[in-house]
Amino acid sequence: MQTIAGKEYHWGMISLPWRQGAPLILVVDDERTIREMLRQEMEREGYRTLMATNGAEALELCQKNLPDMVLLDAVMPTLDGFRCCAEIRRWPGCEDLPVLMITSLDDEESVTEAFSVGATDYIIKPSKQIHWGVLRQRVRRLLQAYAAMRELHQRSAQERKLTQITAQVRRSLDLATILRTTVGEVQELLQVEQVAICEFPPLGEPRFTVESPSLGWPSILHAPLRVPQDHSGERHTLDWLVQVRDGDEVTGDSWYGELIQRLGMQAFLAVPVVLGERLWGLLTAHQYSTPRAWSPHEVNMLQQLTMQLASAIQQAQLYQQLEAANGELQRLAAFDGLTQVPNRRRFDEYLVQEWQRLAQEQGALSLILADIDFFKSYNDTYGHVAGDECLRRVAQTIHQVVSYTKGLVARYGGEEFGVILPETPLAPAMTVAEQIRLRVAQLRIPHQHSPVHGYVTLSLGVSSLLPNSEAAPAALVAAADQALYQAKQQGRNCVVPY
Repeated sequence: MQTIAGKEYHWGMISLPWRQGAPLILVVDDERTIREMLRQEMEREGYRTLMATNGAEALELCQKNLPDMVLLDAVMPTLDGFRCCAEIRRWPGCEDLPVLMITSLDDEESVTEAFSVGATDYIIKPSKQIHWGVLRQRVRRLLQAYAAMRELHQRSAQERKLTQITAQVRRSLDLATILRTTVGEVQELLQVEQVAICEFPPLGEPRFTVESPSLGWPSILHAPLRVPQDHSGERHTLDWLVQVRDGDEVTGDSWYGELIQRLGMQAFLAVPVVLGERLWGLLTAHQYSTPRAWSPHEVNMLQQLTMQLASAIQQAQLYQQLEAANGELQRLAAFDGLTQVPNRRRFDEYLVQEWQRLAQEQGALSLILADIDFFKSYNDTYGHVAGDECLRRVAQTIHQVVSYTKGLVARYGGEEFGVILPETPLAPAMTVAEQIRLRVAQLRIPHQHSPVHGYVTLSLGVSSLLPNSEAAPAALVAAADQALYQAKQQGRNCVVPY
């Protein structure tokens, strides 16, 4: 009980989770005396009130500020209580709003009509006298029932939303998408100002990596979570479930207290995300502008969600590992194990790809075929181990020259290499071929039984065509092969165009 302006008020009425402050009751009666008596009694019980003199005025007040209960007279001018109640029941969200009719009508027909238009309860005021004790209990119980019904509806809606979020999270295999979906959907689920995820890497500082739209509140993205040193060894065992409401005392000594004080939060909730026995991170919700309490149901929902989130994260991580392994297999399948340049399979794929592209874009495509001169003799003289090393050095040298172009170097077969040069006419291709020949000669790899030089040399054939849909890439290969044959006929260690 509290005394205000000399009057005693009882503040023991129920609280409504959706209402900041005392419940709001609309009193509707055309008789001023009854209206004032009802207002005073409700305010004495601690409720806030609005007053209307008829049904039309009541509807107008309801539209401006929807009450938590309506005390409604039946017989009034302009719009009576029956029609007013029926109209309220047609409004979205007012299906369960308590409407308590207080009237002198005590005939069965009036009572039946009251309930048929949607009245929640009905009190008869014989000779305009109201039994205040009965009224107080009816108001309290109707508000309690209304609160329970709204909570039930809210929980049902939240459970459906949680099911939808879980399905969305489990549907994706992309970790970034999973985390973005989680924070956005949880923000909507809790109707909170910000939701974020803080990741705890095996090494390094915990850091917020994902956040929902901040809507004007401080961004927490990439902010570190400053965990005290005495907690650094407890990441696997510490209970990280934290609930802080407005009014809860926090100190900067705790990891969450420091964060709350630094960002000016009024309410904070953190739920751990655990993979196996390791703390992977935290799912956090923040309220900045107004007080916020976290119901046990909300905390339980987030705990359920983090379990599903942990499974989705593990699934995404496994998928990433599988993708990386598949990528490595594809890379290995496309590369020559000895020389570490693309193999003949990749050469053929790339040639067809560029032929088709340049046929549409009407660009030139050139090809260089290079052959190590008298390589069989080199192997016979120095052995296959030295021969393998020679192939590696030549391949890497060609790759270094071509790396400044858009071209692809591949081991074409044995001691032969192919260089595909997209968007390159014959003259620039000839320049690249000559640079390759000179760079390989500069390696000065001894080849004492070579008839043309004391070091390893190359013969190169170059061809260039404008691809079109009526021809095939084989024409380009055949032309380069013919030019290579001519280079060998001309004494080797030279570049010959087709």
